[in-house]
Amino acid sequence: MNFRSLLLLLTVSSFIFSCSKDEDYSLDNFWVTSATIYTDDVQPYLIVTDSGDKLFPSISNIDYKPTNQQRVWVSYTILNDTNGEFDFYVRVNNVSEILTKDIIKLTDSNKDSIGNDPINIENLWFTDNYLTIQFLYGGGGAVHFVNLVKNADSLYTDDGKPILEFRHNRNHDLYNNALRGWSSFNLKSLENEETDSVVFILKAKSIKENKPFRKELIYRSSIED
Repeated sequence: MNFRSLLLLLTVSSFIFSCSKDEDYSLDNFWVTSATIYTDDVQPYLIVTDSGDKLFPSISNIDYKPTNQQRVWVSYTILNDTNGEFDFYVRVNNVSEILTKDIIKLTDSNKDSIGNDPINIENLWFTDNYLTIQFLYGGGGAVHFVNLVKNADSLYTDDGKPILEFRHNRNHDLYNNALRGWSSFNLKSLENEETDSVVFILKAKSIKENKPFRKELIYRSSIED
């Protein structure tokens, strides 16, 4: 995720609490939320917000090329209710993609590029198969990289819970401005046939070295693929 993308996300997210729904659906109103894009069996695409609303983009103010299951911040204006498989017809005002990745395995060959620089987890939430992490880090002069990894040296706790590590590579950035970002990770690789939920441990190297992040989370698999 690069610095410009973070600035755009910060700009978009600043409007989340600046508007409220109105039954008249004025074209002057808009909402900004995190969501997932779906392209299977629908044209041009479907937006499913993290609150569960299904939005059909009847009009778009941007030239957006959708990717199936891409996580995004989306700004939209409601045009009308629907009586079918969607909740609202909307005008898409803007879309900013959230870095969307799979879990990767940390090995000797990739550990240097993955890095282990400090990063603070500010917030996190589950949406279907995705874990979205809101994070804070120091930078401003280079592209930073974040990943969710399985460490081959520490795959499970003593009682068998999977361990995932949120890793950060600051890419030798000399700046230390406080920056915020978001990334979503597909957790389907954690699923098993025996249960519909998985308890796992999320770890991160916090900016405050005496307070490493460690939290037990429960991932419940989505009914839909």
